Amino acid sequence: MIEFTVTLLILIGGIWLIWQLFALVGDMAERRGQDRFLWQVVAVFINPISAMILLWVFCSAEDASGP
Repeated sequence: MIEFTVTLLILIGGIWLIWQLFALVGDMAERRGQDRFLWQVVAVFINPISAMILLWVFCSAEDASGP
């Protein structure tokens, strides 16, 4: 029973971590004026960490304060 509980908790934690990585990619894309969905699809095909690096290197963040 304890093995099942530990395995279930690890599985839930892994799913949560992956969800957070993809949400972070989408948030980074929106802050840079890019399409959120497009960058999440890119993250599926390469990986979320590489997508974040590409966004960081090639897209500058827009100023959120406005005029």
